[in-house]
Amino acid sequence: MSSAVKPSLRDRLLPLLGARVSRFAAARLLQEGGALWSADPQRVWEAIGKVERAWALDRDPEIAIQLAILYDRVNRNDEAVVVLTEASRMSPRHARLRYHTAITLLRHGTPTAVRDFFETVLKVDAGDAFARFISALLDAYDGWARQLAESMESKRDGRQPFLIAVPVWGESFAAFCMQHLCASFLSPNNLPVLAKQHSVHIAFFTSVEADAVLRAEPLFRRLEQHATVDVVHYPPDVMAYKASMEACYGQDKVPYSKQSLAFYYERNCKFALMSCAHYVGLAAGRAADAIVSCMVADVMVNDGALTTMAARMADADAVLAHAIQMHGTDLRPLIYRQFRSADGVLNVPPDDCGRLIVEYMPANNLAGSGRLMDPPLRLAWRVGKHGMLVHGNHYHPYCLRPKALDHPLRLSIDPVDSRFMDRASLGSDRLHLVQDSSVVVLSIDDDPILQQEREGQGGPLVTQFALWLLGYWSRRRGWMFRAPLRYGQADRQEDWEGVEAEALALVNAIVAETERLGGRRTKP
Repeated sequence: MSSAVKPSLRDRLLPLLGARVSRFAAARLLQEGGALWSADPQRVWEAIGKVERAWALDRDPEIAIQLAILYDRVNRNDEAVVVLTEASRMSPRHARLRYHTAITLLRHGTPTAVRDFFETVLKVDAGDAFARFISALLDAYDGWARQLAESMESKRDGRQPFLIAVPVWGESFAAFCMQHLCASFLSPNNLPVLAKQHSVHIAFFTSVEADAVLRAEPLFRRLEQHATVDVVHYPPDVMAYKASMEACYGQDKVPYSKQSLAFYYERNCKFALMSCAHYVGLAAGRAADAIVSCMVADVMVNDGALTTMAARMADADAVLAHAIQMHGTDLRPLIYRQFRSADGVLNVPPDDCGRLIVEYMPANNLAGSGRLMDPPLRLAWRVGKHGMLVHGNHYHPYCLRPKALDHPLRLSIDPVDSRFMDRASLGSDRLHLVQDSSVVVLSIDDDPILQQEREGQGGPLVTQFALWLLGYWSRRRGWMFRAPLRYGQADRQEDWEGVEAEALALVNAIVAETERLGGRRTKP
């Protein structure tokens, strides 16, 4: 007969009571942290401290999600990955946790972590639509890269390949791409000159239906006069992402939105398709020792932009330009009338592009407007009647030398996302920053984002801007933000000098406030 003493009722209940007390305390800390940050975004660090304490007490998925959201606001993305990955192992069927983990890994995780996560999701739930979507892209990735590399090698004639990767799908969007982006490629000093210096390839990543629309456009045959046009077809089940996301997640509610989880997954399907196209292009470019330009379908470039970027790559590993969003309702009729020829080619000289920026810059970008566009990608100042100074904090690497990049070229944060450059190993001396009208990239559409202003963050412009910038901050971004962009002409040189001094003082104040908010957390 055992002589062991049975634990008392009190001893048996203490662990249960302790767990309940911990959950109660964690819930209170979570609520306090969320309320603190919502009421005053400048207290984000205090909010993070409370939610971190909540996470230490209770590994609840809701706490992990909130902590990851706060980490994202202060650019602590690696820590968000750790928290979400751990929480997902413990609660693999939590729908919103799975979503936040997926998108955070796709932006900031390693290729191995991305693959492992989606394989694990499919083991738990073989019908998860987003995991199936990403897995389909990953499975086709190497074959697509090989297809493009082989195409470039087959056309090699002593000239370095120049690959332009363009993701585009949807019949109407494909027509828009041809009539704007591709029409501007065909201007006299773009493809016609570039093709004399490089073996040019244009890779469209698209659907079968959109491919037919592209080929039906007369300009498509003009492209083929100067470049080898390669088409990568996304599979039909991948292109049906909207219906599949709705079927899988349409009933999953999101507490902070009237939209279901399907809406947010659908949006990230678009990002993944664009990112995949660009990374495949870079991987193929690395294999073929090509220069690669990662483009998006809804922009246009000035005449000479492609050849200018190619020339700059003689002494650089990346050419970075600040793209500007413009109101399509303002500019589209004017551009069609003044710069489109009878054959459909869009020829906008650099000086005219600069003039368009000076005359039609959306007002929310102006430093003196008293408003802040959402997102605040730039600040602009008028210089007399015909000049404009811009300080942008969001630069796209529109030309890259993939062989100079030492990180894996796999599906991750899109190269056209300026955070890509924070990961690149390239030294600043190997980056060419465009600061004039020689390379202008304009997004001319009717996107309502041009009308939006920052909400819920009143106070001085410096503080508002810095609070947003904190989520993307790095010293490289600060270097870019301080660099002035000049468009148009001023009557007197002293006009430029006066505005430049005023502008740099404000930019430096924003940078200082961003670094103050970040403290020692600022990325190197």
